[in-house]
Amino acid sequence: MSGSDKTVWSLAIEEKRRLEIEREDDGSGATESSIIFVGSKNAGKTTIILRFLEREEPPKPTVALEYTYGRKQARGTNMAKSVAHIWELGGGTLLTKLLDSPINESTIRTATIAIVLDLSRPHELFLTLETLLKELRIRVNKALADLSTRDARTAEKMKKQAWKKYGEDHPVCSLDIHM
Repeated sequence: MSGSDKTVWSLAIEEKRRLEIEREDDGSGATESSIIFVGSKNAGKTTIILRFLEREEPPKPTVALEYTYGRKQARGTNMAKSVAHIWELGGGTLLTKLLDSPINESTIRTATIAIVLDLSRPHELFLTLETLLKELRIRVNKALADLSTRDARTAEKMKKQAWKKYGEDHPVCSLDIHM
């Protein structure tokens, strides 16, 4: 299957397998992941989630922080079903305090954050992006600090994996983790 022929689920399964190989050493055994969608109001977050879950229903406005999940088994395998916990923050940048629920020390190892922006409103684009990045950095740093106090080895391993993947000079590697 070429890169352009891959589905979201096949990419997620590949990433899960890669993470399982990395996790063999840390003993976490996590088989679930979280995806947190944040972004501009009416940017299409719900539509993306519905397509990801292969649901044919009309999108409804997100009120605050909504949760759903998806389970899927890779075709032709006997693997257990993969579970994706999907969180969607409504309200643009107004409700970012609610991100403490999906971003915490228990979920930080398997969380992915998707920022969805409305390109039809360029005058709001950078303010929305900067606000969300600032708030996400605060939440991620808090989750990593909490993890570090409970399990410094895992927090340090996550930091080293980020350095290896992105390079030590990349902004993702400059999280304020105090160990």
